[in-house]
Amino acid sequence: MDFVDMLLNRFDGEAELKKTNNALVCFSSLETGKVLSRLATYITQSKLGKSSITLLYFIDKTEEALYSEEMNEYQNRIITDFLSSVNREKITVRLFIKASDDHHADIMKISEEQNCNLVLLGVSNSDFHPGLIKKYSQLKNDPVNSETSILGQFQEREAATLKSINALFSRNTVSTGLFMDSGIMELRKIFIPLLHNADVHIFTYLYQIARKENVKIMVWDAIGIIQSEPKMQKFYQFIVKKSEGRVSLWDNDKKIGCDFIQEQDLILIGTEGWNKLICTPLQWTNSLPSTLIIKEKIN
Repeated sequence: MDFVDMLLNRFDGEAELKKTNNALVCFSSLETGKVLSRLATYITQSKLGKSSITLLYFIDKTEEALYSEEMNEYQNRIITDFLSSVNREKITVRLFIKASDDHHADIMKISEEQNCNLVLLGVSNSDFHPGLIKKYSQLKNDPVNSETSILGQFQEREAATLKSINALFSRNTVSTGLFMDSGIMELRKIFIPLLHNADVHIFTYLYQIARKENVKIMVWDAIGIIQSEPKMQKFYQFIVKKSEGRVSLWDNDKKIGCDFIQEQDLILIGTEGWNKLICTPLQWTNSLPSTLIIKEKIN
């Protein structure tokens, strides 16, 4: 069974929307964590089962000492601030605040303990510029470059973050996403480039997000899979119908410009499509808004 068939089976009778989802949202910046948590509620909501969101907030040793005596109060304040509008009868929310020497190990440990089927890691461009991910991905695409030589081209802190991100994606036992926060304020305009056949899993998240009101989603089918593959066309039409016009298809006869990209709040893309995108000479790739890159765990 190919992945398109798997997608169609997921949504047969909207079974995908009835399953229980457990997401782990990891971050070091409260602002990034707040936005990513809101996005997580969009893609974990379930019609029947009660889903959960576990927040993992990484702090430094100084902050840990500062809040040690009032940690419970601090945790409650963060949860209330992050997810005040969430229907807590449908989504269980828990928070871990941790001073960690090994982010990847702690993410894996808590993901397993909480039985998560989705892990989202958020990085703020004030701490880690998205251009570093682009540079790393481009170097990684050249088989001549070893991991050691690649990381040697970055500062020590940058290299440590890149190493952790790479480990998270390469060893993922569940669906995994990297959220690069460029100061997103709203989640209204979303752009989804489809650049590789392996990234059709993005439509799972597209459908979940498209159910939210006041959202406009533009899909760029650069590989023409929706028109050329009858199953994908059927699936896309299903999503358009269910989303009540919130999803549109980019006209490939038109050129995508920087102005259009800068109007977007979020780019949602698969890992294969991302690796392809950052190697293209398209000018607008230097003007990317906040971006969520997802690697799917195919069962």
